[in-house]
Amino acid sequence: MSRPNAGGAAQRARARGAVVRPFALTVTAAQDLSPAMRRITLGGSSLRDFATDADGATWDLRVKLVVPAPGQRPPRPEDLAESDDDGSWYQAWLALPPEVRGEMRTYTVREARLDEAYPEIDIDFVLHAEAGRDGTVHSGPAAAWARSARPGTETLVFGPNAASGECAGIEFAPGLARHVLLVGDETALPAIGGILRDLPAGMRAHAIIEVPAAEDFLDLPTRADSDITWLARGAHGHGELLAEAVRGVVLEPFCAPGPDLVARASAAGKPLDVGPERELMWDTPQYRRLFGEGQATGIAQATVRPFYAWIAGESGLVKGLRRYLVQDCGIDREQVAFMGYWKRGVAQH
Repeated sequence: MSRPNAGGAAQRARARGAVVRPFALTVTAAQDLSPAMRRITLGGSSLRDFATDADGATWDLRVKLVVPAPGQRPPRPEDLAESDDDGSWYQAWLALPPEVRGEMRTYTVREARLDEAYPEIDIDFVLHAEAGRDGTVHSGPAAAWARSARPGTETLVFGPNAASGECAGIEFAPGLARHVLLVGDETALPAIGGILRDLPAGMRAHAIIEVPAAEDFLDLPTRADSDITWLARGAHGHGELLAEAVRGVVLEPFCAPGPDLVARASAAGKPLDVGPERELMWDTPQYRRLFGEGQATGIAQATVRPFYAWIAGESGLVKGLRRYLVQDCGIDREQVAFMGYWKRGVAQH
């Protein structure tokens, strides 16, 4: 298969330095993993330019997937010819007519097979309904697209550009911590699975995952010394079981307020409210540094701490767990990544 047209030589030259670039991809396979989760495999020769970390891992790598408007093909890379610097691809996409633009949603790359003759990535979709601001429940555009996707279905993905020398979209950064806690609802399940897959032997990992039902429990292979706690939500409120479980496991020696609790809680400040994810609870060391908050020494300081927590899911749930870990337990923000993947009643890009 020939490489998709990226809008001519001028745009390709600009794209070489861009951290994020568009990838025109085609569905090559679709598989139901559970009643709530469906895996879509996307392929395209352009994925030879897709970035991973230095060791070929993807961890919790986020990409933006364009869901075409009903009855329409997705935008093409050449439609975004004005994308000439980091972030401008989003403005170029927004400038497209609605019938061409479609919808955009954020997803995790569950697996990347970039060295194959025809490179592919897997993206796992939660097949849930979305509640609008007026309370009306409907099937979200991405879930509807995933249900109907078949081999040959086209889409457009914005992801990390290998030519930039960076791999944008990875938040998991435990430094030299040897004990990690991974917490999330079903929307965080693909990322937790990717992190567990990429953890090395000798790492201690505890994952706590809340999903709609026991039928949604999945096999999550890892080389790490791991414990995985599955929680079937059933009739409980979203995140209720998860919050209770976290409070039961984050104890001594990690939850140790001590005499300087007030100072540490004060230093933690308020949740980050800048950047493109400001609709959500998003507070990670990498994100704060990206937007000029946090010390340059933060990474070095984080590397000497033994414990690291990665928490993602519904924004209200994440806020509550942040309050518990940072304010009640006194855990330093440099030891935790908090990410609101979605928010009740708000459609997210």
